[in-house]
Amino acid sequence: MSKSKLDVLIMINPAASRAEAALPELSAWFTEHCRAIIVVGKRKERKRQLKQLGKDVELIVIGGGDGTINKALPALLKLKKPFAVVPLGTANDFARTIGLPTDPLQAAEVALSGREHWIDVGVVNDKPYLNVASVGVASKVARAQSKELKKRWRVFAYVIGLLRALQNLKPFFVHLDIDGAPVWSGSVYQVSIGNGRFHGGGLTVAEDAAIDDGKLDLYLIYPGKLWQLVASVTHLKFGLAKPDVLKRLTATTAALRTDRPRPVNADGQLVTQTPAKFGVSPKSLTVMVPKTLPLNHRGLAN
Repeated sequence: MSKSKLDVLIMINPAASRAEAALPELSAWFTEHCRAIIVVGKRKERKRQLKQLGKDVELIVIGGGDGTINKALPALLKLKKPFAVVPLGTANDFARTIGLPTDPLQAAEVALSGREHWIDVGVVNDKPYLNVASVGVASKVARAQSKELKKRWRVFAYVIGLLRALQNLKPFFVHLDIDGAPVWSGSVYQVSIGNGRFHGGGLTVAEDAAIDDGKLDLYLIYPGKLWQLVASVTHLKFGLAKPDVLKRLTATTAALRTDRPRPVNADGQLVTQTPAKFGVSPKSLTVMVPKTLPLNHRGLAN
């Protein structure tokens, strides 16, 4: 693709935590380097414009965080156009998974001059997601977030939300089926089903997790002592010793039933509730990634 002739639709979420500071430079840069249609608006406006304008462009750029990308997924899947991301959110876990630079202008350069790469899409109760869908603590953390908290504390907002969630943490009973067979029943604090590699501000779903490997990576956190819960988080974040209260599994499909309907958090958004069926749609989206990935990058398998 020739970036000087590219017709590009740029959709920017002005509520993203880094959008206000980055918007002037991004607008000028895209206007200079491509035939840019820049839409800055609330979710309903972005949805309407994406549906209306997306079919007539060669590339769609999403400027925002993981939630912004998640909201655009249904339209992106229908349009079947290459898309790119400028990470302007709090956690930016999808951007981390595909090896994007954190600087918005550098990510914009990848959008126009990177390489196209096919990635998988996770599905929970027919709702698409890219990173991870979780039941339990993660949903409480999502509820504890606010736009003001994210803008002020950025990725530390997740730590604050986690501390708030832990104050009234109670285990709940689940039945988990994997690939059509029952594999586990018992009490947990969280069940997470990952399509990508990262969630929650850099927590790693699995050591070999990638967003283009055609499988789901799961982990469960059982009830235990407080230090074991903290150890689970430090293991997921830094790869330190894995505590006994954390169990890992892999699957292509999964089904989860709980003691009562519980919210499912996908890509930082509460999108559905249990009972929940999970699956993966391999190689369903084309995204722009860096031509040269960061050293030791592991979010992409191919």
